[in-house]
Amino acid sequence: MVVFIRYCTSAVLENFGIMIKKVGAMKILIKNGELLLPNQDDFRIAKGNLIIEDNRIKSILLSEDADLPSDYDKVIDATDSLVMPGLINAHTHAYMSLFRNRADDMEFFDWLHSVEQVEDNLTAEDCYYATLLSIAEMLHSGTTCFVDMCLRSARSDVETDPASAVSGAAKLSGMRAFIGRGLIGEDGEEGAMRRLNEFLADAKLHQGDDRVKFILAPHAPYSCEPSILSRIKKEGLERHLPATIHISESEAEVAGIAKKTGGDTPVEYVAKSGLFDLPTIAAHLVNVTDSDINLLKQYNVSAVINPRSNMKLGNGFAPVEKFVKNGLNVCLGTDGSGSNNTQNLFQEMQFAALVYKGSNKKAKCIDASDVIKFATVNGAKALGYSDSLGALKEGALADIILLDLNVPEFTPRNNLVSALCYSANGSEVKTVIINGKVIMEDKTILTFDEQEIMQKCEKITSNW
Repeated sequence: MVVFIRYCTSAVLENFGIMIKKVGAMKILIKNGELLLPNQDDFRIAKGNLIIEDNRIKSILLSEDADLPSDYDKVIDATDSLVMPGLINAHTHAYMSLFRNRADDMEFFDWLHSVEQVEDNLTAEDCYYATLLSIAEMLHSGTTCFVDMCLRSARSDVETDPASAVSGAAKLSGMRAFIGRGLIGEDGEEGAMRRLNEFLADAKLHQGDDRVKFILAPHAPYSCEPSILSRIKKEGLERHLPATIHISESEAEVAGIAKKTGGDTPVEYVAKSGLFDLPTIAAHLVNVTDSDINLLKQYNVSAVINPRSNMKLGNGFAPVEKFVKNGLNVCLGTDGSGSNNTQNLFQEMQFAALVYKGSNKKAKCIDASDVIKFATVNGAKALGYSDSLGALKEGALADIILLDLNVPEFTPRNNLVSALCYSANGSEVKTVIINGKVIMEDKTILTFDEQEIMQKCEKITSNW
């Protein structure tokens, strides 16, 4: 079924059977909402109005009786709604929606081998539809920005059709994305250079795009030789690109790197390569030492925790309390649907708020405000967007979500900050605005037909 956007000014485009409309920049008033606002190192809830002009938050007016202008393209009545910054998924593999529930209840490297056997045959078109499927799930659960480590890059001459892979899916959907191509091997090796050059061509194709950004993505210490890590550092410094990498995800990885190097930890291995000279986002960090934590802090590496994925694969829990106490910038990610099975960051927030209390036997280990920061403010900091993402504030980019408060899980409204962690499940998200454009309204995605995307993905996997 085709979804038409009644307030668009652009023409209807047909793209491989998927009907879409581009959403034009708008002046939007969100009125009478419960706003989640920064309050020094915490959050507060205040009733008020928010005005969006073009792609940014122009003003926040907290008085219900504020004298509001009337010249809006759109007015959103946020009565009985919580208005908050969109969530930032700091680590995922969006193409892995195709592997949902395919390789469950397996040890980490057995799981990895099982997935690799299938993913080697995925085309750019497969990754395009799989990424749109993940984006649909992210939008429905309030994520407005994701950091991706993908399998395929777009052809250098294609921006939006299925051959455009992840970057094209992000461009089409209206989602904000930081896209990294998984890089492995060693410098000079044919396959490694092909992947790197394809990634760089994809980044060049979208240069200047205000939503679709790129991030260098060496896969992991066990799959990257020091030479390729050094090469990636060189490319990053020349092109002003950050990096993201899996580190210390499993005990087997730690043992393997120690054997290979004569005793180094994965963190030390990566640090010696020079990769941390780039702004780096490190995913997992489950099996790290106190010395590793100090090294990560020294290089200002952001740590992305993925509690559901780590639990499912039996890898354990990252020492998040130590990360926070030592001043690391802690972010939150779902990981891919092959190991998490969902892209729902509200579920991840709840797990993060609970499992560390249980595993540390300490109720004050990580609190609700900490976890909300992991999924908003800290994610923005990791991406170098502290001034423009992750918080409702004047001048920030208008990446905003509205949650329905008129539901049992938010009743009574004793503490809405706590409720976001301990009560919400993501289904409450009803409206999503990204870069000042309404992307989802009344739980309906406006930029692509999600039913058709689900059918495409079912067809892809039916041939396996």
